[in-house]
Amino acid sequence: MKKDLRISELNDIYGELLTSRQREILQNYYDYDLSLSEIAENMGISRQGARDAIVKASEQLSFYEEVVGYADKKQRTESCVADALDFLDRGDIESAKSVLDGLLKSIQE
Repeated sequence: MKKDLRISELNDIYGELLTSRQREILQNYYDYDLSLSEIAENMGISRQGARDAIVKASEQLSFYEEVVGYADKKQRTESCVADALDFLDRGDIESAKSVLDGLLKSIQE
C-alpha cells in the first residue's frame, strides 16, 4: 500500500472527526511508520483489518477536506505569504501588496 503523506496532515486537521481507534491506526501508520503487521499486532486485529481501517479513515479524511477545504486554503495562504515575503526581500513592494490584496480577497469570500 502506497503512503499518501497528506493523510497525516488531514489527520492532524480533521482527526477529531474520526474514532479514537481510527486516529490511532492512522498515526501509527503515517506518523510512526509502523507496518500493517505491527499495527495489527498492537491493536489486536488482522493485517487486513489494519489495512481496511487505514483505507476507510483516509477516505473519510479526504471527504472532509473535499467539503471543508481547510488544508488547501492553508496551503494557498502559506504560499501567498511566502511569495509576498519574497517580493519584499527583493524590494518589490507593489507586487507584495498585490499578492496580499489577492489573499485578503480570497479569505473574505
